[in-house]
Amino acid sequence: MLRIAGWCWMAIAILHAGVGLIVYWPQWQMIGQAGWFNVLAPDPLAPIFEREDAFWFMMMTPFLVILGRLCLWAHWQKLTLPLSVSIILLGVVVCGIVLMPISGFWLVLIPSLMLLWASKATGYNASAE
Repeated sequence: MLRIAGWCWMAIAILHAGVGLIVYWPQWQMIGQAGWFNVLAPDPLAPIFEREDAFWFMMMTPFLVILGRLCLWAHWQKLTLPLSVSIILLGVVVCGIVLMPISGFWLVLIPSLMLLWASKATGYNASAE
């Protein structure tokens, strides 16, 4: 189950990066034309929210990759992830779905449930954390 979840997270990360480049292409062009350094919020009292949106959207991608690689590593090592990780992740996903129902949070619901299932199936004791 962790292997499948890991590859799901990796695929979602690639999709996330692609969508971020396509949707935020004008913002990335502005960032590039401005010289890259300190161009997101050069004046903290007058932020450029469009650039910040593009940045934070893309900054999520490496964490999705890390999560996918962690799942794959745990699978290859014949380990499981702590139940608390699955519960926290699922809580974040549910909050995202409730607060922003038209979003990609629906995509990560399935691998989040897979992680929860994998943690429960191994009989991992949450009280041991």
